[in-house]
Amino acid sequence: MVEKVVLASVDGSPISRKVARVALRLAERLGLQLILLHVVSEHLMAGVQTVGRPSPGESGAEPILALKDETLNEELRVVHSIVSELMESGVKVKLLSLTGDPSRIILEQAEKLAALIVMGYKGGGFLEPSGGRVLKKVIEKATVPVVVVTPNLDQEVIDSSL
Repeated sequence: MVEKVVLASVDGSPISRKVARVALRLAERLGLQLILLHVVSEHLMAGVQTVGRPSPGESGAEPILALKDETLNEELRVVHSIVSELMESGVKVKLLSLTGDPSRIILEQAEKLAALIVMGYKGGGFLEPSGGRVLKKVIEKATVPVVVVTPNLDQEVIDSSL
């Protein structure tokens, strides 16, 4: 049997740091491992060329992606900085970065790995383009609890009460 984890969905938005901190506190309290899940939508990766691909039959590092999309580059930079911050503070954390439909990937990974899911909600309506459509789908279909972190959650609350 696979030991379940706290699965935190981060996307590089400003709320991602709060999501990671809440997930960390929950993982500590529950005695579970923390996995940060970053999902890049397939349409953002269309046409991306890889650089430094190993020769057939060779093992080696994953290909480096030559990304032209500045927004995606910034998103990836923020996600990696969150992981680095957690690791520098002595936290054992894993980053799982996948490409696909975000709600589908989150639900699939939660089914395999999660005791609970932590996600952020930036505000706005669930049907607005920047609203919580992914969050809504995950809440509706998840088989484990979903903890929702909102922008107005104070950092002191995260640090002291969880």
